[in-house]
Amino acid sequence: MVVLLSGIWEAIGRLIKSNTYFILLAALVLIVLGAAYAGKIYMATGTETLVFKDTQIYKDIDYYNEHFQSTTFLILITSDDVLDPLVLEAMDDMDRQIRANPKVANVTGLHTLVQQAYLKANGTDDIPSNRADIGRLVAPYAEAFSFIMPNEHHAIMTVELLGTVEEKDEPAILDDIKRAIQWSPMPPGTSAVVTGKTAMMLEIQKQMMSSTTVMMASAVIFMVLALWLTFGHAGWRLLPLPIVLVGIIYTAGTMGLTGIPLTMVSMAVFPIMIGLGVEYAIQFHNRMMEELNSGKDPGDAVVSTVRNIAPPVFYSMMTTCLGFTSILQSPIPMIYDFGRMCIIGIVVCFLTALFLLTSVLYTMARAGRVKKRQGSGPRGLERAIGLIAEGTTKRPAVVVIALLAMVVGYSLDPLVGVEVDSSTYVPQDLPSVVLFRTLNAIVGYKTNDMAVQIKGPDIMSADTIRWIDDLETYERQNNQDVLSVSSIASLLKQHNNGTLPDTSAAIIGVAERIPEERMKLYVDDFYTTGVVRMTLKDHTTNMLIDNLERIQRDLEFYPPHAGTSASLGGESQVTLMMFNSMTSDRLKMTAYSGLCVLICLLLVYRGDWVKAVVPVIAVIIVTGLSCMVMFLLHMTYTPLLVTLGALTIGIGIDFSILHMERYYEEKAKGLPPAEAMRIATGKIGNAIFSSASTVTAGFGALAMSSFPILSNFGLITIIDFLLALGSAFMIMPPLLVTLDTWNSNRIARRREAAA
Repeated sequence: MVVLLSGIWEAIGRLIKSNTYFILLAALVLIVLGAAYAGKIYMATGTETLVFKDTQIYKDIDYYNEHFQSTTFLILITSDDVLDPLVLEAMDDMDRQIRANPKVANVTGLHTLVQQAYLKANGTDDIPSNRADIGRLVAPYAEAFSFIMPNEHHAIMTVELLGTVEEKDEPAILDDIKRAIQWSPMPPGTSAVVTGKTAMMLEIQKQMMSSTTVMMASAVIFMVLALWLTFGHAGWRLLPLPIVLVGIIYTAGTMGLTGIPLTMVSMAVFPIMIGLGVEYAIQFHNRMMEELNSGKDPGDAVVSTVRNIAPPVFYSMMTTCLGFTSILQSPIPMIYDFGRMCIIGIVVCFLTALFLLTSVLYTMARAGRVKKRQGSGPRGLERAIGLIAEGTTKRPAVVVIALLAMVVGYSLDPLVGVEVDSSTYVPQDLPSVVLFRTLNAIVGYKTNDMAVQIKGPDIMSADTIRWIDDLETYERQNNQDVLSVSSIASLLKQHNNGTLPDTSAAIIGVAERIPEERMKLYVDDFYTTGVVRMTLKDHTTNMLIDNLERIQRDLEFYPPHAGTSASLGGESQVTLMMFNSMTSDRLKMTAYSGLCVLICLLLVYRGDWVKAVVPVIAVIIVTGLSCMVMFLLHMTYTPLLVTLGALTIGIGIDFSILHMERYYEEKAKGLPPAEAMRIATGKIGNAIFSSASTVTAGFGALAMSSFPILSNFGLITIIDFLLALGSAFMIMPPLLVTLDTWNSNRIARRREAAA
């Protein structure tokens, strides 16, 4: 099988040698296509990034959002006195301009409530011209006005969009609202700004795109520095970078072609791909220069390069992909898409390095543009790395110490927190984020409001209404973290002298007297779905999850009558699902990645357990140390950081596999194990160090991101890959030499006994 695979790689090398110009032309055509499809990439920050659309959870949330939670923009009015007639007139003028947009369903605010109160008292919907008259009108409705006028200096207008408005139309509507504000003259000392969650998420989307551009530019700059400093022994030291940028264009084109959105998690793909792609390119580049320096002509050099370096790079690429397959097990779409794009990007970058880089180097070598360096001795970095490996090879106790540290790290992992509040993932100094926090402070709005969703054939039946009332009463009396509860039951009481109607007919009779817009807060038009709304105290993530789980247990302990169901609804259900997934899935991902890579290596090496086990042990040790680092740095897991174990295994194992392959290549020349390891480390160490530097540079660009979810991920990943590099040079050599020597002696004794 090995001979067959070797023949395949040699055939690919000859194919590249014979079809160089065709490969270069095909690469150019694919660049044009990739750039065209890359323009179709779109941003996503909604529910579809958290829950798959074909799940019942998504369908429930979608129904909840459609019937109980419309898309809205909020306008915050700040003035010396919002009850000033001139301020109300300005709000009314702004209202008319906003309503001119056919996609706006309704506009409400202090001015509309004043008009309604005046209409009820005087028969016309005018705004009084006297401040005292306005004060008398709103006084009886102080509680109803609490949100739209939290105090005399602030008022809030709500712009509700039609349910048919698509997400892609929201930016244009936001721009229309901003123009309406600009064109509406405000009295002196009065200002108006658009805020609310929808406006904030739209600005975050813009920031995501600009942040991606900055990260890409940073990655390129860091990569130039890394290649210049660590890859100077090779001619055309910066060539791997443009080759990989071509691979990034292909990856982005694939992303646009397949409809994979750009999310706060998948933003990290491109810097990662730059780092990994340059790593693959360096391996091919380094070997090509080595073959040319040995005196081979360009044609033989490219064939020998592909035959010798393509197999280990292919194996490392394949194990990396298998390591990432565990990410595809995540029930969270943005994590799944991240894993999918990583796998696609890795394969694309490998193929780009294999075909495009070797073709370019072959073409330049034939043209005499690549200088050969004859008789160059070992360089300082090679000698230093070789001495480190030689020192640790003689001290197998290093492996025992590393294994103990790994166990300690995994024991600390349960103590690392989980963060599911998406508002902490974004730059906290964004104007829209600051304004949204200001709005929350002004109105006392609780970001952790939650809802219980009830489904049944008739929500307005007497039995269901009584159950809702019992649930509301129980939570209010027994859960000290519940600040307020409201439902259709409490609404019926408000319109029935504080008592609950006791028959279905009486319930319908009272409901007919309730304004439609208030009914829609709690039941849908068909009376098949209702919600109980609760406001919880602001707490840490863990305490919020405890509350959600408590309410879920209450629903299980005291369920509604047969035929009717109740569960957490809206964002509450997503929050709990994300927390459970991020808590339980992260170690599963790591274990699954390690198992997949181990099985793959056993197949590739035809059951040679030493070759399969050693790289896996070396990188699994790093994942345990990573847990310790997370604990010591007081970091919390986010949707991106839960992939860290799989990512570390997938990428970090490259170093160990490439190092091990070169060890066996030197050993095949008749060298004893310790000497083979020393020479292999010296020869491959420079390329691995350069590769590690470029991977670290890619993650360094993530650490520069303004998004905390990305910067924290970049920082901890840099630490992880420095640990992986140390593992490849300090832990794997003694482990491999010890096990290989023991296994070789065992096989030799068995053969002697058989003879």
